[in-house]
Amino acid sequence: MKVLTPKSLPLSPVSQNQVPFRSAVPAALLFLLSLFVSGIFVIGMMPAGPDPAFGAATHFRFAPADTTAAAVPDSLPPPEAPALPDTLPAAAAPDGRPDFITNPDFDGAPGSAPAPAQQASAAGQEGGLTDVISFTARDSLVIRLDGRRTADLYGNARVAHPSGRLTAGAITLDLEKNLATAEARRLPVDTTDASALFRRWITRQGPFAAPVDTLSIPTLTRDGDEITSRRIMFNFVTEQGKFDVARVGIDQGTLTGTAVKAPTPHVVFIEDAIFSSCELDHPHYYIRARRMKMVDEEEVFFVGAQLYLLDIPYPVIFPFGYLPSRLQQRRSGLLEPSLVLQDQSTRGLGIENVGWFQYFNDYLTGSVRANVYTSGTFFADGTTNYALRGSYTGSVRIGYSRERGLESTDPDFSRTINRRLEINHQQTINPFANLSANINLRTADYFRRNSYDINERAETSTSSRASFNYRHPDGLYTLGVSMQQSQNFATNQVQFQGPNANYSFRRFNPFERRRGGSDQRWYETLSLSYGGQFSSRFNFTPLRDSQGEPISDINWFEALFSPSRYREATGELGHVRYGLSQRAELSTQLTTSEFLNITAGGRINEFWYPDTIRKDFNPETNRVEDRIEQGFTAARTFSTSMSFNTAVYGVSEARIGSFERFRHTMRPSVTFTYQPDFSSDFWGYFREVETDTLGNTRRYSIFERGVLGGPGAGEQRAISFSLSNILETKQVRRDSLGERNERNLRLIDNLNASLSYNFAAEQFRLSELNLTFSSNILQNIRINAGAAFNFYAQDSLGVAINEYLWENSGRFARLTRYNINASTTVSGGGRGGGPQIRPGPMYYPRFYDAFDQTMFRGIDPGFNQDPVPDFRVPWSASLRFTYSWRFVNFNNQVRSAVLNADNIMIQLTDGWRIRTSLGYDFIQKDLTPSRFGVDRNLHCWTMSFEWNPFGDFKFFLFSLRVNDSQMRSLFQALPGFDRLERRNSPIGRR
Repeated sequence: MKVLTPKSLPLSPVSQNQVPFRSAVPAALLFLLSLFVSGIFVIGMMPAGPDPAFGAATHFRFAPADTTAAAVPDSLPPPEAPALPDTLPAAAAPDGRPDFITNPDFDGAPGSAPAPAQQASAAGQEGGLTDVISFTARDSLVIRLDGRRTADLYGNARVAHPSGRLTAGAITLDLEKNLATAEARRLPVDTTDASALFRRWITRQGPFAAPVDTLSIPTLTRDGDEITSRRIMFNFVTEQGKFDVARVGIDQGTLTGTAVKAPTPHVVFIEDAIFSSCELDHPHYYIRARRMKMVDEEEVFFVGAQLYLLDIPYPVIFPFGYLPSRLQQRRSGLLEPSLVLQDQSTRGLGIENVGWFQYFNDYLTGSVRANVYTSGTFFADGTTNYALRGSYTGSVRIGYSRERGLESTDPDFSRTINRRLEINHQQTINPFANLSANINLRTADYFRRNSYDINERAETSTSSRASFNYRHPDGLYTLGVSMQQSQNFATNQVQFQGPNANYSFRRFNPFERRRGGSDQRWYETLSLSYGGQFSSRFNFTPLRDSQGEPISDINWFEALFSPSRYREATGELGHVRYGLSQRAELSTQLTTSEFLNITAGGRINEFWYPDTIRKDFNPETNRVEDRIEQGFTAARTFSTSMSFNTAVYGVSEARIGSFERFRHTMRPSVTFTYQPDFSSDFWGYFREVETDTLGNTRRYSIFERGVLGGPGAGEQRAISFSLSNILETKQVRRDSLGERNERNLRLIDNLNASLSYNFAAEQFRLSELNLTFSSNILQNIRINAGAAFNFYAQDSLGVAINEYLWENSGRFARLTRYNINASTTVSGGGRGGGPQIRPGPMYYPRFYDAFDQTMFRGIDPGFNQDPVPDFRVPWSASLRFTYSWRFVNFNNQVRSAVLNADNIMIQLTDGWRIRTSLGYDFIQKDLTPSRFGVDRNLHCWTMSFEWNPFGDFKFFLFSLRVNDSQMRSLFQALPGFDRLERRNSPIGRR
């Protein structure tokens, strides 16, 4: 092979950024350099033996100058002609690789300028890489072939391999050792003018606390996980790495260590490790350990751990421990208990929330917790939650508490037991069937002794319901089955209904014309519908003595399954009542025109009952006694109706202010209804019974115990009138440019009046005049009002008599009741749509000193450095005012006037928020139960204070807690930190 010696090498002018060759270079190497300038470089085919000395960036203007001494310029004149190409075959290197690279597509020149970014790749070889490694650099790329086979990448450097990707400001790549090294560029620290606090902090933290260029920080990405460190050494073959001051991101937290080593892809060792869920570079709180080991990003084991708050150490060191790194993943574990100090005079000291949370799988979880007091009082609560997406979801909760005094010899010593059962289930069986259940069973004082919620404590009743609904895919019929229970703790009345079933078939037109047309006859519009309902009911109203106490200890659940116990507790006949009703309706439109619509219809009802009631007068007791007549009995009723309705429109071109043109829509309706008197002897549904020894009698219905009702008394030949009114207008406004903007507006959404007159009634034939009004004319204010007027006169006690008011006085009607309700949602202080000056980020000190907290001063160091921020305070509230009045008699008039302001929220700053709800009763002149709360956002902490100063349940709650749930559990379990949440209330548990 012919070699160009230094004496025969052509020389060219050398600039400041160019370094000439200092030794002989093979012709094949010149060809290799030409390929490199073109941006295509294959390192895996380079010679393995020692190469001639090669400058760092010969003829590359973007490369840094070589640090070695520059070669002495050659004094020999350049040859007149270039050397002839070598005709000998290429000699093989000792490892069998060729000593040159050929590229048939090469057409570049050695002196051509390279592209701003250089890219290269290295193919695998035996015993080394088996995959292609690619690397890029935006600024410069330096290749060394002096036996080390290394590459230096500068400026947004990137090295990629299937085992990982490394990015940094500068990267050194060793292809012999398959090792990539990157280190962040440290910034000089000038401590001459720095405070003594900062100098102490730098001395204590060591050199790694010095600031670095954030654009040069190395980051290793593997399988979507990133590790950020000041220095990274990573082997792409063994996948082992070493990190200095590394930061590893895990779920809801970060792990930082001064030295991190990954001997295998699934195990990471961390020295001088710090864990925190605070995302700041210097977190507000953290757990620091001498050593940590993380396995599969699932488990973290530590040795010598200590908790720090603002760099202040907690005085307890944990010699060893275990921490799940995926903090938000559901896992089984102990609940955090806390000490209870309230109500010590009756309960003593206590520990609450002692329990266990069990995570079975993603579809089933459960928890059990208890509160225990030194007096023997305890409370236990168990909850199970289950869910299957798209199918069902639900929960089961069971609670039990036993209340007792401190000593059995105390005068007021007592034992009280409370229970609770709550079941919630929602299930979609298929698109046409669904099942739901909401079961709430509890004793009367359960919430009063075991709840902080003011609404739960105020509840005096409970209700439960379960239902199943099915709809035919083609809509032919619907079926529903339900059960419900309600209990009033004030009166101890219980009503249990179920099973109830209702069904209905789709309305159909038997004479409908198959081919549509506009001239339909009246019988073609005839439609029929059919439906029914089955119902069963159990009513429990216990007998009471003169003091209002029940005369029996039998509860409703015992009476439900025992008719004899039911009669003993209530004194009523019967037990569970049930029945079936069916209905059939038909309607037709007799005439249709643009002026008048006439509609006729009829309805037939049928009732089935297994028993009826009979009444007999007992002369010995001078009372009417009831008895049950067993046997199936059916009753049928029917009614007919005809209605006339139309619509009348009135338009006015008047203009009032910005309102132009008004349209008044009136929809009058007249309906005539007929129903015979089913209390006559002809039907046999009513009987007569004597009421006293004088022979006075009264009529009663044998179906008065029917759960679905029965035939009514009295003939109905009534005519009803109703008038609905709507008032609309158009609001016209012009902007500053004179452009016309129009908006349709309803001044009155509905003003309805209704009245009826029964020609067959013996007295009080004319009903009350009912008026209803609704409007949204005032912006964002909804107004609803109602009133009723009576046309009959009154006696001296204020009771209505069968005489019209206008016969003996000049009045036409008298007001009997009215109500008005206004509600709105108001807000303000929000930022508008124009350009705004927003406040800068919150100030957090970069470093702390446990013995010098002066950096937490009240003045932001960036104050007066930025433009004045927008200080408008966003706020919102829901206001509701209700006033009602009802006339009973001259001595009794019921009034109510309440103003409620709910969901009041004032966002003072980005960190401070005030929330409250207020209410005032103008009649009682007293505040309704209200709450006040203040929240403070402290970055990764939240401080809240809640206060209820009114009512019989006064309390306050104060808490300062970490936002992260796992860290909060740790804080609450440590002595001293449990006092970050304080409360004062009449009870000692939630």
